[in-house]
Amino acid sequence: MGYQQQAYQTVVDELARRRNDALTQAENNRRHLHSLSSEAKEIDAILAKTAMRIFNAAVSGGEAGETFESIEAESKHLQAVRADLLASLGLPADYTEPHYTCPHCQDTGYVMTRMCACMKQLLQWEGMRASGIAAQMETQTFDAFSLSYYPEGACRDRMAQNLAIAREFAEGFRPGNDNLLLLGGTGLGKTHLSTAIARRVIKGGYSVVYETAQSVFDAFEKDRFHSGYSTNPHKESDRYLTCDLLILDDLGTEFSTSFTLSCLYQLINTRTLRGLSTVISTNLTAEEILGKYDDRLTSRILGLYRILKFEGTDIRRQKLLETLRG
Repeated sequence: MGYQQQAYQTVVDELARRRNDALTQAENNRRHLHSLSSEAKEIDAILAKTAMRIFNAAVSGGEAGETFESIEAESKHLQAVRADLLASLGLPADYTEPHYTCPHCQDTGYVMTRMCACMKQLLQWEGMRASGIAAQMETQTFDAFSLSYYPEGACRDRMAQNLAIAREFAEGFRPGNDNLLLLGGTGLGKTHLSTAIARRVIKGGYSVVYETAQSVFDAFEKDRFHSGYSTNPHKESDRYLTCDLLILDDLGTEFSTSFTLSCLYQLINTRTLRGLSTVISTNLTAEEILGKYDDRLTSRILGLYRILKFEGTDIRRQKLLETLRG
């Protein structure tokens, strides 16, 4: 997906800090070891020259009196002696090795030429932080979703089922496995479950974009009319078409034009063809969706998405009344 430059630079700086901290700590540990054992210091000095000795042996063809085999045997012996020294000092065997946050990329962000999963996750968290969603993700989790605000009976049973479906979707997430359509009035928990889904999917190492429908259409409009959409290789709207999971919030609140309808169709159709998942949240009913959008859109929205209907009384209002009562 396309990451904003500011978020990308923030993550690059964070990875560089992590790597530098790991290398600095390893060097400090090495100096500490050398202060405790002059023998360990001498061994490290010899081992540090191993690569050059191997190179010289290869170039001279063994005429220098050393062969690859003899150097390798000496190196293994010295490493064993060094390990015994560390053990005798009560230090772990990897005491002087850098302990990277991510052992796969060693905090570089890349494995060979491919972006590491840790960097993708950091980019997603940074994107969420920048958009203001990160604060919500701290509290709006699956475990914090309380069914007590919904009337007992059919309503609470339905919401319990919605919670279970959303949790299953997030915990077993694979791009393209499923799409969700969250229908219901304001204050019924759609944003809470959407945020909980985003949190869990991000933790799974997948790319997530959480955005309001109007902001998405604004990005398409900016690319189309202000950035030379047909030629600009770095389009802001690309991230909505390429992320593993797009959470499209408040569908139906956008100003409806032929352009926004075209963008919505392109968004849904492209993501479907690419096998990518989408969660759509809207205050509209199914009937209102049918009245607002044309057949080619509604057939995809209502036909390709698992529909979760939210019922009950505005939870925000209930919480406000609880606060006022005291």
